Amino acid sequence: MQHYGAAPARQETRTLLAAAPFHPGRSAAGFAILAAAMLFSMRGASAQTVAADIPLEGGGTERVLFAGPANPRAILIMLAGGDGIVEIGNTAAGGRLANNFLIRTLPLWTAQGFAIAILGSPNNQSLLGQRHTPAYAAAIDRAVDFARTRANAPVWLVGTSQGSIGAANGAARLGGKISGVVLTSSVTRRSQSGETVFDASLATVAVPALIVANQGDTRAASPPADAETIAGYLGRSSRKEVTIVQSSDLRGDPCQGMSPHGFYGIEPMVVQRIAQWIR
Repeated sequence: MQHYGAAPARQETRTLLAAAPFHPGRSAAGFAILAAAMLFSMRGASAQTVAADIPLEGGGTERVLFAGPANPRAILIMLAGGDGIVEIGNTAAGGRLANNFLIRTLPLWTAQGFAIAILGSPNNQSLLGQRHTPAYAAAIDRAVDFARTRANAPVWLVGTSQGSIGAANGAARLGGKISGVVLTSSVTRRSQSGETVFDASLATVAVPALIVANQGDTRAASPPADAETIAGYLGRSSRKEVTIVQSSDLRGDPCQGMSPHGFYGIEPMVVQRIAQWIR
């Protein structure tokens, strides 16, 4: 294991979860029915979906897709992995990151009563190597301000894979604007981006933090055993927990979304577990 320095010792809670697999990729019709049902339930709760280009402090813009009920339990700022370039239209997000865990599960989150803000990258440029920086925290800050104009609710940052670096960075730098952070399949080993979640000032995160990992994740940059190490660095967090799930279903690249790294096949269980913890 890579050496990260002495981590503060603190008791953690570790939960092992397993569930019957759910296969959205194997049954497109079934997933479409599920999504339609959830969107119907959103309409019944005065749902809103809007995309906007948010001006950045240093110039340029970042695109945000906001979707959810008018009075949500919380607003979740979703930070996808990979290079972070999400193609956001007027009512949907996709592109090369369409299969990312946080993007493809949007209907599951809104069905739990959350508002979702999917954040694109500043000026639609790659975020690799940039997610731990003050400039990216400032970009997240702008997205938080925009989301709060759409709903009055606590704001949580939710990141997956490389996106967990950005979520941790925002939680560390944005203070009382953020109510909590969720880190899933976090990158803890050096990869093509040159940065890990340990570059994001974890020791200064004071908000509640949930770390979720999949025992079946075989990506070299995100070994599930490192979830406990992440928690060890969160010495100031007011409440923290490590949740370990288990799945083995794979469709394609083990480093991409349709794999244990992206919780493929167990999405509803993982979303429900995170939702329960946030509440």
